[in-house]
Amino acid sequence: MSTLSPSLAALAGLVAFGLAFGPVTACKRHPPAPAPALSATPPAPPSALSPADDGDGATGPSRCRTRPGFGLTLDTVAPPAAKPPPELSAEGDEDDDALLPFGVDIGAALATPRGFAVAGIRGAGLAFVARIDERSARRVDLGELHGDAETPALALAGDDVLVALRGTDAAGFTLKLGRVSAGVSSAVEWGFELAKLGKSATGVTLAVSGGSGALAYQGEDKQGSAQLMFGTFAVGALKEPFQLNALEVKDAEMPRLSARAGGYWLSWVRTLPEPKKPNKSPENRASDDPEERELLDLGLRVVEVAKLDEQGKPVGAALRIGEPRRQVLLYDVAQLASGGLLIAARSDSAAPGAEGGALILSEVGADGSVREERLDDDEIGAGAPALLVDSDLTLPGPWLAVSSLSDATRLGLARGGHTVLQSDPLLGRAQVIAVSAGHFLVQRARGRSVTLESLDCSWPNDGAPEKK
Repeated sequence: MSTLSPSLAALAGLVAFGLAFGPVTACKRHPPAPAPALSATPPAPPSALSPADDGDGATGPSRCRTRPGFGLTLDTVAPPAAKPPPELSAEGDEDDDALLPFGVDIGAALATPRGFAVAGIRGAGLAFVARIDERSARRVDLGELHGDAETPALALAGDDVLVALRGTDAAGFTLKLGRVSAGVSSAVEWGFELAKLGKSATGVTLAVSGGSGALAYQGEDKQGSAQLMFGTFAVGALKEPFQLNALEVKDAEMPRLSARAGGYWLSWVRTLPEPKKPNKSPENRASDDPEERELLDLGLRVVEVAKLDEQGKPVGAALRIGEPRRQVLLYDVAQLASGGLLIAARSDSAAPGAEGGALILSEVGADGSVREERLDDDEIGAGAPALLVDSDLTLPGPWLAVSSLSDATRLGLARGGHTVLQSDPLLGRAQVIAVSAGHFLVQRARGRSVTLESLDCSWPNDGAPEKK
């Protein structure tokens, strides 16, 4: 009679355990139970949002508090009852990406005189605008989008919120204007729809200056190069047709529109032309790895900004902000009470998404002057900076929000190189997306849902470190 070796004995024990207690499942991701049906419910009470929920690493007492009853939970939609079988990889395993459900994607957010407005997409392509104030919180559905859905663009027009919704038809992309009033209605007033925009229309941005509105997006010319399309319309007559024209700037992308007194600021990222290089020897040619080749082929990129009047006509030449970099540029803009524009820009390192990299804060004056300051901070993590403008421009601002190395959100008044960024246990890893009358709107992921809530934080308004 033979005896089992120690390793075989251990294997036999595992088999016996499986027979006694059921099969052992593979470590794969599977879709959770269907999400609730369409709903918009109040967020969890403040006691349920403990600092431990976010694991931000911030210590000490919290200087923030949740504003009770001021928020909204946005749920995704239940998946269809019948789903196609999951795709199989070359090894015969299920494709994990095919099993992941659609969640809630939050896009533009802005401050309104009485609260906030937020745009996003739920599920596979249901666009919406949420309006939140102290008395009510409601979601206005904008319809279903098909294909590669993009969150709607928003702009404030008095108490109303204007929306630019990108859709598709048989001739390509479309753009439709709409108005969401400040009342309790859940309907949207639709305006003019631009059609036949071609096969590329992305980065839609919207702004309002006085009685005029402006719309811009990134398209393509006949040679397939990136170009910016721009047009203006009357805020009081959204149904009136208007035209879009290509701006005379080549290889421009990532447009941002901001209002100013008497017109607009339009900024973008531009890839600069470079002289052709001689053919490389075989041993010095670019790598065959697509990702590595993409990094090596990245051209010089720079942020540029143009001053426009209310009709969208340039006022002077475009200004170049900062030095050109052979890296991916991440930036955000904010209008200033002085009539100027603040730009926060940083560049990814050789590995996009990696931590590190100083922030450059550039203030463009109404007279076209540019003043730049570098914010050196070793705790800046990955991702783009966010500039937040209060609806009341007389209040201190703009605010700058970035993530830390631990993904905790850090926030502070933008004061150039003297900016002091602070974290808070209650804020944690929540993303700050807007500020209104000194109140911060944050979003927190809760499974496939997103909770919007408002925080009051007693941070120094001058941006100086708190005295201990």
